Amino acid sequence: MIKHCFWLVLLLLSVDLSAQCEIAFDEIDEFDSLRTVASSSVAFGYMVPSLYETVSGPRLIEEGKAIVMYSENDTINSFFLTLAIPEYTFQPIEAGFNVRMKLSDGEVISFYNVPDRGTFDDTTNMRLYQHTIIVPLDMFYRLTFSTIEAIRIEYKKLKRTFKLNEEQQDAIRDAMQCVGRQVELYPVKP
Repeated sequence: MIKHCFWLVLLLLSVDLSAQCEIAFDEIDEFDSLRTVASSSVAFGYMVPSLYETVSGPRLIEEGKAIVMYSENDTINSFFLTLAIPEYTFQPIEAGFNVRMKLSDGEVISFYNVPDRGTFDDTTNMRLYQHTIIVPLDMFYRLTFSTIEAIRIEYKKLKRTFKLNEEQQDAIRDAMQCVGRQVELYPVKP
């Protein structure tokens, strides 16, 4: 009996907490030594109908997906949050502080967004926009313990707001912690 307890304790101690963390990739570019780490994607918002029609009606898709990334080399050490958003119509948007997030403490923070012009996704018959948000280090640490309640993207002619349920809020926070753990910047060690 004692022998079984010993093996059980040994097994529990050998479990790596980072194994619960889902990293999509952790790569180093052999040409410029750029290390890039990315979490698995996290769906957020509601299920919405796409413009792709099936026999039983339009295909339902997630309102958005988020990926947390970290890149480092000689000239860049930064976290990024990439939002993939399907849109029904072309939405012009410029780079700037046009993505806002409402945190669980009620504060609304603007983030610098580097958007693209959208690409046509033939699985949904919609334009897919990628909004790459630069997350400063102080905000990264804040997002590892706070949750994001809502995200607003301000296009030139439209404001889109995404409400996140508690499960989605926790999933994005866990993705932040996961990438931080992978690059050894989380948890903070005094």
